[in-house]
Amino acid sequence: MDPILYVGDSFDIKQVLNESGKKIDPVQNGMIALNALSDNANRYSAVIIEDQLPLMDPSNLVKQLKHYSKTPIIAIVRSDKRRSEILIDFDNGLSGWFEPKNSSVKHLNDLIDSCFTFINFSRSLNKNQRIQINSHGLGTILGVSDSMQKIYTLLLQIQEKDVITILYGESGTGKNLTAKFMHDTSKRSKKPLVSVNCPAIPSELLESELFGHEKGSFTGADEKKDGKFLVANGGTIFLDEIGDMSTSLQAKILRVLESGEIERVGGAETHTVDVRVISATNQDLNDKIKEGKFREDLFHRINVFPVTLPPLRERKVDIPLLTYAIFKSLKKKHSLDVSYIAPKAIDRLIDYSWPGNVRELENTLERALLICTNKYLTEDDLGLVLDEKETIIASQKEAETAELIAEKEPTTPANNDVPIETSGESNSSSKIATLKEIEMEAIKSSVERNKWNMTTTAEELGISRMTLYRKLEQYGLRGKE
Repeated sequence: MDPILYVGDSFDIKQVLNESGKKIDPVQNGMIALNALSDNANRYSAVIIEDQLPLMDPSNLVKQLKHYSKTPIIAIVRSDKRRSEILIDFDNGLSGWFEPKNSSVKHLNDLIDSCFTFINFSRSLNKNQRIQINSHGLGTILGVSDSMQKIYTLLLQIQEKDVITILYGESGTGKNLTAKFMHDTSKRSKKPLVSVNCPAIPSELLESELFGHEKGSFTGADEKKDGKFLVANGGTIFLDEIGDMSTSLQAKILRVLESGEIERVGGAETHTVDVRVISATNQDLNDKIKEGKFREDLFHRINVFPVTLPPLRERKVDIPLLTYAIFKSLKKKHSLDVSYIAPKAIDRLIDYSWPGNVRELENTLERALLICTNKYLTEDDLGLVLDEKETIIASQKEAETAELIAEKEPTTPANNDVPIETSGESNSSSKIATLKEIEMEAIKSSVERNKWNMTTTAEELGISRMTLYRKLEQYGLRGKE
């Protein structure tokens, strides 16, 4: 690992870095730091800036550094003044921040390692590709995690190629944003990008929406209309959730891909279009093919270059970056007097499972910020929102489990004290345990394994923190969170 440029003079941070085996070049102020980077911008794996500096304040140094280098920048936060500046610093390229009093040493080391991995990735690219990489990700796509680096590699490989692409990923993983980046950085960028959310349009109207219609072709068709393919001619059309499209319409999409020809609904004239097709789905199209709901020939046409976007739970290192980007947008939208997020609040966001991915993160932050009454967002503000979400998820899982049990053993009485054999042999000497005993042992084992971390334990057990606390009280289990 290249050395870290440490700007400031704090014994505790120097000690942490030395004990972690990190090489550091310490300098006293921002002017010396800028000189060091101007001499060799690629010399350092990260720049760590202290809370207070002589000659140049930390926030100004962050702003100046982005003109010299793309080296990741980490801020040390010890005062309310620095907390009030962090949002601005993120705008100027800050990669992350660390509060010595409220964050673990592991947090700082993980942050440094993440920065090192990302800058190493950036340096592995050619000059033209590297220009598009910034301290927060690729263009407008945010994330520095290993999984996002793999996505960036794929996107950069086809940037100059007019290739049909399909984006796979759960709802809320950023398929729309990725499609926009692909268009904006392609040879078609000066032509239109037209997005179509297939399930949002009634199936009987989707054909008209895509291909247009002639006047009088159906009730309400009062005039001739061009469809999305004609509007996107020369550019890109993004077919979101293509798996929901009817098989009859799939055949017409296949024709466009093979011949570039379309016909308006109710028309006989053939029109030729030159359109790049990017599609997306959150479904397994192979399963749809087996069910007879998706054409195999269309699948092979759109699956030329597949890109699978990772869920948020698999890229948790990106949550702070995403949080502050969303935070900035919400602050402006609602004119909020909040400028900082407490470290424990960030930790709470990282601990959550995010079944709704980035879209759910946006929703959660908006609700939490609207009920926040402080100058910064606290763990308690988020707790009010996340506890409610966890309770709903737990209730759904409990209902699904009860339904499965009822289907498999419909005649078994609903009694928590029904004896369960714990041995494969059904003889009188077999050891038996009640459901309550099994549940208590499962909770005890999980909470001890997770060192009494309530959030991690609840997630592992598939229940809410509220339910977990209630069960611990019920079974008399004691410990410290």
